[in-house]
Amino acid sequence: MASLQLSSLAPSRTVLPFLSFAPRLLALRPTWSVPCEASTSSPSPSSSLSMDQTPSTSTPWYSSILPSISSLLELFPPILLAVPKKKVSHSRKRMRSAIKGLKNKTNFSICPACGEPKLSHNICPSCYSQISRRWKAEARGEDITIHADSSKKGAEVKAD
Repeated sequence: MASLQLSSLAPSRTVLPFLSFAPRLLALRPTWSVPCEASTSSPSPSSSLSMDQTPSTSTPWYSSILPSISSLLELFPPILLAVPKKKVSHSRKRMRSAIKGLKNKTNFSICPACGEPKLSHNICPSCYSQISRRWKAEARGEDITIHADSSKKGAEVKAD
């Protein structure tokens, strides 16, 4: 399996463009990824080939890819390394969020259709419920009755 050649996998680089990086990746292969072979007294041709392919540099294979740790620490400001030392207690969280409490609504107005209070620039909830009930009843094909005025519960008007 280790002897599988990249040229046998892809006859054309246009078919698999990611294999164009293969020669560079093989050059960066670490020494511990070379296949292990049993030691014998007679040299075999496969062992002589594997000896020629090992990199002879003294620096680690990843040194050109990854910068040193000290240069990475210079990139981060010290504020990024600051972390809380203990978990914030429930009472402290509640004290901090008490300032952000809900505000009272003051933008109420009177609905001109039914006379009930509603939020300004919003549809009246009671009028909307009557309209939606009427639409649903019309969709079902039922005969409906609606109240002419919500304050007069006894007065009913037959809808056309």
